[in-house]
Amino acid sequence: MTHTLKDAYLAIKPAIDDRLSEFRALWEKRTDTDVFREMCFCTCTPQNNALKAWDAVCALDGLIENGATDRIATVLREYGVRFHRNKARYITANREEFFPHTKERIAAVLINKPVIAARNLLAEQVCGWGLKEASHFLRNIGFGKEICILDRHILRQLALYGVFQQTTATASLTKKTYWDAEARMILFAESAGIPVDALDLVFWFAEKGELFK
Repeated sequence: MTHTLKDAYLAIKPAIDDRLSEFRALWEKRTDTDVFREMCFCTCTPQNNALKAWDAVCALDGLIENGATDRIATVLREYGVRFHRNKARYITANREEFFPHTKERIAAVLINKPVIAARNLLAEQVCGWGLKEASHFLRNIGFGKEICILDRHILRQLALYGVFQQTTATASLTKKTYWDAEARMILFAESAGIPVDALDLVFWFAEKGELFK
């Protein structure tokens, strides 16, 4: 089955390479506001449709920099983001901590430590985040080569390839089980000959028929 998966990867590899380059460019070339918007997106995605979450965050526009919590919540609700009040509170709390010097604050977390350690630290520091959201953010700014975004879609795909039992794939992950599942996914990616940050996009394409982030 891994041979078939590798074929699927190679078929869309140019598009995946382009998307991963876009992620790296977000960190290397874009502004603090752009990077903070990505933080807001990763805050909104849990228990929500990713496309709706991105549309909502883009619609916030200037509210990202200085909007009141209730106004942010209103926009999120209008775009169908569930738990919009909580998400808005997380966004404004994180703005106090990480904006306007977002890239400097993130660089301070990344410096002189493995990406996994930086991910674990962000999961503790950023309101509304766990390991999955911190992994998602780091992948989306170009630091995803050593970490995995383990949501229900990825776990379901891994179960199809026998990496987990189906019961494991649908269970809620603690930190310990997340780290164990991540290690298994990394080994699976190596055996399939697919970079782990690309494998996430292969699985997304298999589920959704498109590449997003």
